[in-house]
Amino acid sequence: MPYNVQNTRGLSPEELLNILCKSAKLYSEYADTTLLFIFREKKSDIYDYYEVRFGKNNFMHLAGIKSETLSANLFYKACMEETITRNDCTPRRDANTMYSKVAIMEQVLDLRNSKCYRIGEKDLITRDNDFEMATGNAVGIMGYDSRITIKGTNQVDTSKYPIPTTLLNNPITEYCSRPQKIMFILQKMDGESTYDRLFYEIKKGLFQTEREFMADSIKRLIAIGK
Repeated sequence: MPYNVQNTRGLSPEELLNILCKSAKLYSEYADTTLLFIFREKKSDIYDYYEVRFGKNNFMHLAGIKSETLSANLFYKACMEETITRNDCTPRRDANTMYSKVAIMEQVLDLRNSKCYRIGEKDLITRDNDFEMATGNAVGIMGYDSRITIKGTNQVDTSKYPIPTTLLNNPITEYCSRPQKIMFILQKMDGESTYDRLFYEIKKGLFQTEREFMADSIKRLIAIGK
């Protein structure tokens, strides 16, 4: 049944659907692939890295939605095909939370325009900060965590990559006291052992100049230029 709710973000139901469709297309740039974030706080620091697999099935959860009509994969497909309806969008927690997450989706998921994005380990105590790393800016963040467990146990499967687990509409500095600048993002498809696509670099041509200064642990992950 369609529902009418008050929401703190000022979005109409039609605007919510429009943003979901636009955000799905942004997400499609890296859906069902793994990204390697390479970052540092300042120029004198050594490069650090973090890997995340972005599944199509994670998209609905990021929107704060638990659809009663569609599976997670079909929900993403409906957003891509612009056939999503209000009936498909049941809030996972409550309507205000859903609207607040969707309101920032475009800004947070647009990783290709990430000069103002930051990544950093969560170190500030807040509510709803159940994640280990995050990317974000002054608008909001996307948090990541290792959530996939070994079948039949409660133990995290360390052979699986972290996944995106949440969107929050607070500046990253509310979660991370020392956010670091994302310098490069590399990409690989499922089944590939190394990263051979440059998804983003903060300055054109910088990756080829800087890769020789990266730690061996990062170099082993990269196939670009080999």
